[in-house]
Amino acid sequence: MKQAKIIFERDFTVGEIDSRLWGSFIEHLGHCMYGGLYDPSQDCADQNGIRNDIKQLIRELGLTNIRYPGGNFVSGYHWKDGIGPKHIRPKKRNLAWNTIETNEVGTDEFASLMKELDVGLIMSVNLGTGTPEEAGDLVDYCNTSQGTYWSDLRREYGELEPYNIKTWCLGNEMDGDWQIHSLTAYEYGRKAKETAKIMKWVDNNIELIACGSCTNEIGHKTYGDWDLCVLEETYNYIDYLSLHRYYNYHKDKQLVYECHDDVTDIPYFFQDLQEYISTIASAINFIKGKKRSSHTVRIAFDEWGVITSSSALPGGESQNYGYATFTLLDAVVYGGILCTFLNNSDTVKIANQSLLINEGGMISVGPEGDAMLQVTANPFRDIALYAKGVSLQGIQDLPTASTNHHGDCPYIISSATYDETTGLLYIFVANVSLFEDVELSLELRSFRNLQIESIQTLYHENPYIYNNVDFELSPEITYLQRSYNKPCNIIIKRHSWNVIRCKECD
Repeated sequence: MKQAKIIFERDFTVGEIDSRLWGSFIEHLGHCMYGGLYDPSQDCADQNGIRNDIKQLIRELGLTNIRYPGGNFVSGYHWKDGIGPKHIRPKKRNLAWNTIETNEVGTDEFASLMKELDVGLIMSVNLGTGTPEEAGDLVDYCNTSQGTYWSDLRREYGELEPYNIKTWCLGNEMDGDWQIHSLTAYEYGRKAKETAKIMKWVDNNIELIACGSCTNEIGHKTYGDWDLCVLEETYNYIDYLSLHRYYNYHKDKQLVYECHDDVTDIPYFFQDLQEYISTIASAINFIKGKKRSSHTVRIAFDEWGVITSSSALPGGESQNYGYATFTLLDAVVYGGILCTFLNNSDTVKIANQSLLINEGGMISVGPEGDAMLQVTANPFRDIALYAKGVSLQGIQDLPTASTNHHGDCPYIISSATYDETTGLLYIFVANVSLFEDVELSLELRSFRNLQIESIQTLYHENPYIYNNVDFELSPEITYLQRSYNKPCNIIIKRHSWNVIRCKECD
């Protein structure tokens, strides 16, 4: 059996964990909104057509924020089409996904839902066909109490209190040729800056996210240069730079760029993700230094996911959207991605899994209309529930596996979080190997009277098993209640996701 060693030191921290790391994303795409979250034909729908069973699953996931309404959709969406009485809202082409947008769900319906669920709303504005003035009007509509045309119109439509949306995206993937009215880096930077000025003049308390590189994949030629140019124009007007990344090991599922990876390359994903974050963090620091600015811009990883057969193809193509079948292996990859975000908690402050419902979602609506959680919900829910306080910097000696395209890469991915107020230490470990169990030696230093309370493992001998309406893969919990004695050796099964709970005792 292969050996691994990880050391976590109580006072060797990365940074404070922002709860907005546990976010997701809803777009008017396929059956994510219509036929997913919104389906007034279902008995479980509320008075607004929103499914109550999906609302309950959102609560179970522990989501802290949801980005809306796009995504590619937002670059052709005019928010004023989605307010007021539904019978007068126009039906228009959704050019991003080649469908008809009925505008049955818009700003008021979605913002009210987020208030009901106590989930933060990250609102995107249209910087494709939209204007800076239109974005400012939306902030006015949402955040001004009363006394302006747009705030009074919101009140006329029945929403007396402002939504007070704090965080806003300045467009979406404007560096992609598939985007409606895509722009060059300079064109986008200038437009984003002028939009930011207007939006913050309307409400100076909001935070703004500018579009960074929408991927670092081979073939995306503007990566890096785009970020430097956009930061040069917008640095002192924004609070975050967004990144997007979807990982794919299915050669038969090509998105915009050719898939260069297969299942053997999964261990490389986390090395790639770390390099992506480090590169953009360096670009941010470079521009900060160049401008002699005291302002700090962080990273919002506001779209991330794993590709399945039901994932959407950008570019306005007509598509048949299927029923997602995420596997246990996909869930372990989710865990590794989330661990990587935790390991960069000083820089990455916002993250949104994509999408929430159906197309690539953690929630699926089955052929008979039943809502269920995909197996990928397990690591997301675990970290949303347990990752509090600060993340710890691990010192690691890890086994590696040979990949077909990227050399040898570690296949154990871990992170740890410590909450001083509760004395709880959580260690998260993903093993993405299909074949190798690992004996993990943990050294936990400088903790006071540490008790290892339990180990929770999500595992099945079949790495490609998936949930359906009749079956849900559940983790197995082993309760230990023993004092920590060095060394602490734990078997980490192949293709498994693990949560180790420890607590300092008086």
